Amino acid sequence: MAKILIVDDSPLEIKIIRKFLGDEYDIVETVDGKAAIEMAESEKPDLILLDIIMPEIDGLSVCRALKSNLATSDIPVVFITAVSDSRDIVKGFEAGGQDYITKPFHSHELCARIKVHLDLKKSKETLMDYAQEMEMKNKELQELMIKLENSAMTDFLTGLANRRQMVQRLIAEESNIRRNGCEATLIMADIDHFKTINDTYGHDCGDLVLKSVANIIKSVIREEDVIARWGGEEFIMLLPGMDSTLGKNAAERIRQLVEAAVFPCQEKKFSITLTLGVAKLDQTVGLDASIKKADEALYQGKKLSRNCVVVAG
Repeated sequence: MAKILIVDDSPLEIKIIRKFLGDEYDIVETVDGKAAIEMAESEKPDLILLDIIMPEIDGLSVCRALKSNLATSDIPVVFITAVSDSRDIVKGFEAGGQDYITKPFHSHELCARIKVHLDLKKSKETLMDYAQEMEMKNKELQELMIKLENSAMTDFLTGLANRRQMVQRLIAEESNIRRNGCEATLIMADIDHFKTINDTYGHDCGDLVLKSVANIIKSVIREEDVIARWGGEEFIMLLPGMDSTLGKNAAERIRQLVEAAVFPCQEKKFSITLTLGVAKLDQTVGLDASIKKADEALYQGKKLSRNCVVVAG
Protein backbone atom coordinates (compact mmCIF):
# COMPACT_ATOMS: atom_id res chain seq x y z
CA MET A 1 0.00 0.00 0.00
CA ALA A 2 1.41 3.37 -1.05
CA LYS A 3 2.02 5.92 1.71
CA ILE A 4 0.96 9.55 1.31
CA LEU A 5 1.99 12.43 3.56
CA ILE A 6 -0.59 15.25 3.71
CA VAL A 7 0.76 18.62 4.85
CA ASP A 8 -1.87 21.33 5.41
CA ASP A 9 -2.40 23.82 8.23
CA SER A 10 -6.15 23.17 8.03
CA PRO A 11 -7.28 19.97 9.77
CA LEU A 12 -10.56 20.29 7.83
CA GLU A 13 -8.75 20.15 4.48
CA ILE A 14 -6.83 17.11 5.65
CA LYS A 15 -10.09 15.46 6.67
CA ILE A 16 -11.59 16.14 3.23
CA ILE A 17 -8.55 14.67 1.45
CA ARG A 18 -8.67 11.61 3.71
CA LYS A 19 -12.32 11.12 2.83
CA PHE A 20 -11.61 11.35 -0.91
CA LEU A 21 -8.74 8.86 -0.72
CA GLY A 22 -10.62 6.38 1.45
CA ASP A 23 -8.75 3.26 2.53
CA GLU A 24 -6.71 2.89 -0.65
CA TYR A 25 -3.57 4.51 0.79
CA ASP A 26 -1.62 4.62 4.03
CA ILE A 27 -2.11 8.23 5.16
CA VAL A 28 0.16 10.22 7.50
CA GLU A 29 -0.43 13.90 8.16
CA THR A 30 0.83 17.09 9.78
CA VAL A 31 -0.24 20.73 9.94
CA ASP A 32 3.31 22.03 10.39
CA GLY A 33 5.99 22.64 7.74
CA LYS A 34 8.94 21.81 10.00
CA ALA A 35 7.30 18.59 11.14
CA ALA A 36 6.63 17.73 7.48
CA ILE A 37 10.35 17.85 6.70
CA GLU A 38 11.11 15.51 9.61
CA MET A 39 8.23 13.14 8.78
CA ALA A 40 9.23 12.93 5.15
CA GLU A 41 12.64 11.59 6.19
CA SER A 42 11.35 9.23 8.87
CA GLU A 43 8.16 7.96 7.18
CA LYS A 44 9.55 7.74 3.61
CA PRO A 45 6.18 8.44 1.93
CA ASP A 46 5.63 7.63 -1.74
CA LEU A 47 3.96 11.01 -2.34
CA ILE A 48 3.57 14.31 -0.49
CA LEU A 49 0.49 16.53 -0.82
CA LEU A 50 1.79 19.92 0.31
CA ASP A 51 -0.15 23.14 0.97
CA ILE A 52 1.66 26.22 -0.31
CA ILE A 53 0.36 28.79 2.16
CA MET A 54 1.21 27.81 5.74
CA PRO A 55 2.38 29.77 8.80
CA GLU A 56 6.07 29.90 9.79
CA ILE A 57 7.41 27.70 6.98
CA ASP A 58 5.45 27.86 3.74
CA GLY A 59 5.09 24.99 1.30
CA LEU A 60 7.66 26.33 -1.15
CA SER A 61 10.34 26.41 1.57
CA VAL A 62 9.37 22.92 2.71
CA CYS A 63 9.66 21.63 -0.85
CA ARG A 64 13.09 23.20 -1.32
CA ALA A 65 14.28 21.61 1.93
CA LEU A 66 12.96 18.21 0.82
CA LYS A 67 14.64 18.43 -2.58
CA SER A 68 17.98 19.46 -1.07
CA ASN A 69 18.00 16.39 1.18
CA LEU A 70 19.25 13.22 -0.53
CA ALA A 71 16.95 11.10 1.65
CA THR A 72 13.80 12.90 0.45
CA SER A 73 14.77 14.43 -2.89
CA ASP A 74 13.08 11.70 -4.96
CA ILE A 75 9.71 11.90 -3.23
CA PRO A 76 7.20 13.52 -5.62
CA VAL A 77 5.52 16.65 -4.26
CA VAL A 78 2.06 17.77 -5.39
CA PHE A 79 1.09 21.23 -4.20
CA ILE A 80 -2.43 21.86 -2.95
CA THR A 81 -3.35 25.51 -3.10
CA ALA A 82 -6.21 27.97 -3.27
CA VAL A 83 -3.97 30.27 -5.31
CA SER A 84 -4.37 30.05 -9.05
CA ASP A 85 -1.91 32.80 -9.98
CA SER A 86 0.43 31.40 -12.64
CA ARG A 87 3.43 33.05 -11.02
CA ASP A 88 2.87 31.14 -7.78
CA ILE A 89 2.38 27.94 -9.72
CA VAL A 90 5.68 28.50 -11.54
CA LYS A 91 7.39 29.10 -8.19
CA GLY A 92 6.05 25.73 -7.06
CA PHE A 93 7.61 23.97 -10.04
CA GLU A 94 10.86 25.88 -9.54
CA ALA A 95 10.93 24.71 -5.92
CA GLY A 96 10.81 21.11 -7.13
CA GLY A 97 7.12 20.29 -7.16
CA GLN A 98 5.82 17.80 -9.73
CA ASP A 99 2.23 19.05 -9.94
CA TYR A 100 -0.42 21.18 -8.26
CA ILE A 101 -4.10 20.83 -7.40
CA THR A 102 -6.30 23.85 -6.66
CA LYS A 103 -8.86 24.07 -3.91
CA PRO A 104 -11.71 23.26 -3.69
CA PHE A 105 -10.86 19.69 -4.62
CA HIS A 106 -12.63 17.48 -7.08
CA SER A 107 -12.32 13.97 -5.79
CA HIS A 108 -11.87 12.30 -9.19
CA GLU A 109 -9.18 14.79 -10.25
CA LEU A 110 -7.35 14.45 -6.92
CA CYS A 111 -7.35 10.65 -7.06
CA ALA A 112 -6.37 10.60 -10.72
CA ARG A 113 -3.41 12.94 -10.22
CA ILE A 114 -2.22 11.00 -7.19
CA LYS A 115 -2.41 7.73 -9.13
CA VAL A 116 -0.46 9.21 -12.06
CA HIS A 117 2.38 10.40 -9.84
CA LEU A 118 2.52 7.19 -7.85
CA ASP A 119 2.66 5.19 -11.10
CA LEU A 120 5.40 7.48 -12.40
CA LYS A 121 7.39 7.03 -9.20
CA LYS A 122 6.99 3.26 -9.37
CA SER A 123 8.06 3.24 -13.03
CA LYS A 124 11.08 5.39 -12.21
CA GLU A 125 12.09 3.06 -9.37
CA THR A 126 11.68 0.05 -11.67
CA LEU A 127 13.87 1.68 -14.30
CA MET A 128 16.50 2.57 -11.68
CA ASP A 129 16.49 -1.00 -10.38
CA TYR A 130 16.84 -2.26 -13.93
CA ALA A 131 19.67 0.20 -14.63
CA GLN A 132 21.49 -0.89 -11.46
CA GLU A 133 21.01 -4.53 -12.39
CA MET A 134 22.36 -3.88 -15.89
CA GLU A 135 25.31 -1.98 -14.44
CA MET A 136 26.06 -4.89 -12.12
CA LYS A 137 25.72 -7.40 -14.96
CA ASN A 138 27.97 -5.25 -17.13
CA LYS A 139 30.57 -5.11 -14.36
CA GLU A 140 30.40 -8.89 -13.94
CA LEU A 141 30.78 -9.29 -17.70
CA GLN A 142 33.81 -7.00 -17.75
CA GLU A 143 35.39 -8.92 -14.88
CA LEU A 144 34.71 -12.19 -16.71
CA MET A 145 36.25 -10.80 -19.90
CA ILE A 146 39.36 -9.77 -17.95
CA LYS A 147 39.59 -13.25 -16.41
CA LEU A 148 39.17 -14.86 -19.83
CA GLU A 149 41.82 -12.59 -21.32
CA ASN A 150 44.19 -13.32 -18.44
CA SER A 151 43.49 -17.02 -18.84
CA ALA A 152 44.25 -16.83 -22.54
CA MET A 153 47.58 -15.10 -21.78
CA THR A 154 48.65 -17.14 -18.74
CA ASP A 155 50.03 -20.63 -18.24
CA PHE A 156 47.47 -22.46 -16.10
CA LEU A 157 50.04 -24.49 -14.13
CA THR A 158 52.77 -22.00 -13.23
CA GLY A 159 50.82 -18.74 -13.44
CA LEU A 160 53.53 -17.37 -15.74
CA ALA A 161 52.93 -15.68 -19.07
CA ASN A 162 52.27 -18.22 -21.77
CA ARG A 163 53.82 -18.40 -25.22
CA ARG A 164 51.16 -16.12 -26.75
CA GLN A 165 51.72 -13.35 -24.21
CA MET A 166 55.49 -13.65 -24.43
CA VAL A 167 55.45 -13.31 -28.21
CA GLN A 168 53.48 -10.08 -27.84
CA ARG A 169 55.97 -8.77 -25.27
CA LEU A 170 58.91 -9.76 -27.46
CA ILE A 171 57.44 -7.98 -30.47
CA ALA A 172 56.87 -4.86 -28.37
CA GLU A 173 60.44 -4.97 -27.02
CA GLU A 174 61.86 -5.46 -30.51
CA SER A 175 60.01 -2.31 -31.62
CA ASN A 176 61.34 -0.46 -28.57
CA ILE A 177 64.91 -1.47 -29.44
CA ARG A 178 64.40 -0.33 -33.03
CA ARG A 179 63.06 3.09 -31.93
CA ASN A 180 65.35 3.84 -29.01
CA GLY A 181 68.53 1.91 -29.75
CA CYS A 182 68.48 0.10 -26.40
CA GLU A 183 69.32 -3.57 -25.83
CA ALA A 184 67.76 -6.66 -24.32
CA THR A 185 68.74 -10.24 -23.58
CA LEU A 186 66.90 -13.52 -24.02
CA ILE A 187 67.40 -16.57 -21.80
CA MET A 188 66.07 -19.99 -22.68
CA ALA A 189 66.02 -22.51 -19.82
CA ASP A 190 65.20 -26.21 -19.84
CA ILE A 191 64.90 -28.65 -16.92
CA ASP A 192 67.41 -31.47 -17.34
CA HIS A 193 66.03 -35.03 -17.56
CA PHE A 194 62.48 -33.86 -16.91
CA LYS A 195 60.97 -36.98 -18.46
CA THR A 196 62.87 -39.08 -15.93
CA ILE A 197 61.33 -37.03 -13.11
CA ASN A 198 57.83 -37.71 -14.45
CA ASP A 199 58.57 -41.39 -15.02
CA THR A 200 60.22 -41.90 -11.61
CA TYR A 201 58.14 -39.74 -9.30
CA GLY A 202 54.94 -39.17 -11.25
CA HIS A 203 53.37 -36.23 -13.03
CA ASP A 204 52.26 -34.57 -9.79
CA CYS A 205 55.90 -34.27 -8.79
CA GLY A 206 56.70 -33.06 -12.30
CA ASP A 207 54.11 -30.31 -11.93
CA LEU A 208 55.58 -29.39 -8.54
CA VAL A 209 59.02 -29.05 -10.15
CA LEU A 210 57.68 -26.77 -12.90
CA LYS A 211 55.97 -24.48 -10.39
CA SER A 212 59.00 -24.45 -8.08
CA VAL A 213 61.42 -23.62 -10.90
CA ALA A 214 59.09 -20.82 -12.03
CA ASN A 215 59.18 -19.37 -8.51
CA ILE A 216 62.96 -19.60 -8.32
CA ILE A 217 63.32 -17.75 -11.62
CA LYS A 218 60.84 -15.07 -10.48
CA SER A 219 62.93 -14.56 -7.33
CA VAL A 220 65.98 -13.68 -9.44
CA ILE A 221 64.67 -11.59 -12.32
CA ARG A 222 63.70 -7.94 -11.98
CA GLU A 223 60.21 -6.48 -11.95
CA GLU A 224 60.60 -5.21 -15.50
CA ASP A 225 61.76 -8.60 -16.79
CA VAL A 226 59.30 -11.10 -18.29
CA ILE A 227 59.28 -14.86 -17.82
CA ALA A 228 57.08 -17.31 -19.67
CA ARG A 229 56.58 -21.01 -19.91
CA TRP A 230 57.60 -21.58 -23.50
CA GLY A 231 56.40 -25.18 -23.64
CA GLY A 232 56.75 -28.42 -21.69
CA GLU A 233 59.69 -27.99 -19.29
CA GLU A 234 61.13 -25.02 -21.16
CA PHE A 235 61.08 -21.39 -19.98
CA ILE A 236 62.01 -18.16 -21.72
CA MET A 237 63.04 -14.86 -20.15
CA LEU A 238 63.18 -11.35 -21.60
CA LEU A 239 65.54 -8.98 -19.82
CA PRO A 240 65.10 -5.43 -21.22
CA GLY A 241 68.06 -3.05 -20.95
CA MET A 242 70.46 -5.86 -20.11
CA ASP A 243 73.43 -6.99 -22.23
CA SER A 244 74.51 -10.61 -22.67
CA THR A 245 77.13 -10.41 -19.91
CA LEU A 246 74.59 -9.32 -17.32
CA GLY A 247 72.15 -11.84 -18.79
CA LYS A 248 74.69 -14.60 -18.29
CA ASN A 249 75.14 -13.55 -14.64
CA ALA A 250 71.38 -13.72 -14.08
CA ALA A 251 71.20 -17.11 -15.78
CA GLU A 252 74.06 -18.45 -13.65
CA ARG A 253 72.34 -17.28 -10.49
CA ILE A 254 69.16 -19.10 -11.52
CA ARG A 255 71.14 -22.25 -12.36
CA GLN A 256 72.85 -22.26 -8.96
CA LEU A 257 69.59 -21.76 -7.04
CA VAL A 258 67.86 -24.58 -8.91
CA GLU A 259 70.84 -26.91 -8.37
CA ALA A 260 70.86 -26.15 -4.63
CA ALA A 261 67.11 -26.64 -4.19
CA VAL A 262 65.61 -29.80 -2.74
CA PHE A 263 62.19 -30.80 -4.04
CA PRO A 264 60.03 -32.79 -1.59
CA CYS A 265 57.17 -34.74 -3.14
CA GLN A 266 55.15 -37.67 -1.82
CA GLU A 267 57.55 -38.34 1.06
CA LYS A 268 60.50 -38.28 -1.37
CA LYS A 269 63.18 -35.69 -1.89
CA PHE A 270 65.19 -35.11 -5.04
CA SER A 271 67.29 -32.48 -6.81
CA ILE A 272 67.28 -31.24 -10.37
CA THR A 273 69.43 -29.11 -12.65
CA LEU A 274 68.78 -26.53 -15.31
CA THR A 275 70.51 -25.76 -18.59
CA LEU A 276 70.27 -22.19 -19.94
CA GLY A 277 71.07 -20.48 -23.24
CA VAL A 278 71.66 -16.72 -23.46
CA ALA A 279 71.39 -14.54 -26.56
CA LYS A 280 70.97 -10.90 -27.50
CA LEU A 281 67.57 -9.76 -28.75
CA ASP A 282 68.98 -8.44 -31.98
CA GLN A 283 66.57 -6.41 -34.10
CA THR A 284 69.02 -6.52 -37.04
CA VAL A 285 68.47 -10.28 -37.47
CA GLY A 286 64.89 -10.31 -36.20
CA LEU A 287 62.95 -11.83 -33.37
CA ASP A 288 62.74 -15.40 -34.65
CA ALA A 289 66.47 -15.55 -35.31
CA SER A 290 67.25 -14.16 -31.85
CA ILE A 291 65.05 -16.80 -30.19
CA LYS A 292 66.71 -19.45 -32.34
CA LYS A 293 70.16 -18.30 -31.16
CA ALA A 294 69.14 -18.63 -27.51
CA ASP A 295 67.63 -22.03 -28.24
CA GLU A 296 70.80 -23.16 -30.04
CA ALA A 297 72.92 -22.03 -27.08
CA LEU A 298 70.63 -24.06 -24.82
CA TYR A 299 70.96 -27.10 -27.08
CA GLN A 300 74.75 -26.69 -27.04
CA GLY A 301 74.67 -26.73 -23.24
CA LYS A 302 72.59 -29.91 -23.33
CA LYS A 303 75.21 -31.56 -25.56
CA LEU A 304 78.13 -30.39 -23.42
CA SER A 305 77.22 -31.38 -19.89
CA ARG A 306 73.79 -30.00 -18.95
CA ASN A 307 73.54 -27.92 -15.76
CA CYS A 308 75.35 -25.03 -17.39
CA VAL A 309 74.92 -21.59 -19.00
CA VAL A 310 75.95 -21.05 -22.63
CA VAL A 311 76.05 -17.64 -24.33
CA ALA A 312 75.35 -17.56 -28.05
CA GLY A 313 78.29 -16.47 -30.18
